[in-house]
Amino acid sequence: MPRKFATVVFGVAGLLFFEHGLGLAHHSVTANFDQSKTVDVTGKVKKFAIRNPHSEITLEVAKPGGGVTEFHVEWSDKNALIRRTVSVDKIRVGDTVTINVNPSRRLSNLGYFRTALLPDGTILKDCGFAAYRDSVAKGTKISC
Repeated sequence: MPRKFATVVFGVAGLLFFEHGLGLAHHSVTANFDQSKTVDVTGKVKKFAIRNPHSEITLEVAKPGGGVTEFHVEWSDKNALIRRTVSVDKIRVGDTVTINVNPSRRLSNLGYFRTALLPDGTILKDCGFAAYRDSVAKGTKISC
């Protein structure tokens, strides 16, 4: 009887957990970032890490009243960026860049990468998974 009770309790807890999106929200761009809005953030690249499970760019951004604050840009994982042939090596610590992001739903200093305007005028963009999937299906090279 105790085993059956435990199975029911864990089953109900699991259903509630996933029914409310909590189990998937951590890795959900839609849950964490407002895709109906975009914001341009200009700053000096302080840190740049292409890694798994998330890549991150940290910008030093001038505050309106003086001083500097950090803005964090979350991005896809290293494996996805490599598969999608994103030229991430063009972003360098110390460069001043303008990154267009979808703002976080919770934090004012966090956004999800859309495009980056680099110092030489290059616009770096990530086509995303759909473009990658289509290129694989068609047997073509991914292009944005």
